[in-house]
Amino acid sequence: MVTVIERPIQLFGNRNRTAILLAIRLLEETYASELAAMLQLRVYTVQAALASFEREGVIAGRLLGRTRRVSLDPRYVAAKELSALLWKLGQQDVPLQAALASRRRRPRRSGKPGL
Repeated sequence: MVTVIERPIQLFGNRNRTAILLAIRLLEETYASELAAMLQLRVYTVQAALASFEREGVIAGRLLGRTRRVSLDPRYVAAKELSALLWKLGQQDVPLQAALASRRRRPRRSGKPGL
């Protein structure tokens, strides 16, 4: 039997930090403005959380053009366990899954008319 989480999880300090980590795990790789749009947070809030996670070694960032992309750091001491925990929690968070599914993850075809 699968239990659906009815209230926001606050395992990693507060619900925003937890949602950011869950989203990173579910998306595998993302960037601050994408997270901010999906989670309806300010970009500064997301950037501050990402900086904190990166200082702790939980996530790793890399530049791709002008965009800083982040993902869970596979060299983190408990990377496998953290990834498994975040995956399991993310599968139970239906509102988060809906927010992540609503975002376009690939570029539009060139020459296609805009919205």
